[in-house]
Amino acid sequence: MTNDGKHLPVVQSDLVETESSCSPKIYVSNEEAALLAAMRDLRDRSTTIKEEMLNAEPERRSRLESEIEEMRTAWKDLAAQREKAFIRKMIMLGHLPPTTKSNQ
Repeated sequence: MTNDGKHLPVVQSDLVETESSCSPKIYVSNEEAALLAAMRDLRDRSTTIKEEMLNAEPERRSRLESEIEEMRTAWKDLAAQREKAFIRKMIMLGHLPPTTKSNQ
């Protein structure tokens, strides 16, 4: 290893990487993780409600259907919040310009 002063020295490593250095990695912010957890909870609750609906009486089924509708609205709100959180993260990381309209 020679260093002529014009270039950074090259340090070789004995470590062998199984993945390329450009492999895709997913980093989720704490805000995104919290929103995704809330979305998973909604999905789990809706699955339970849909199973209840199979054998429910008409009156009970109607209440469960309205609860499912409320959950769909909540899901859309969480999805919009998650999108904004993603954009904020990309702005903080410098991948998007700070003037992006959806960063609020």
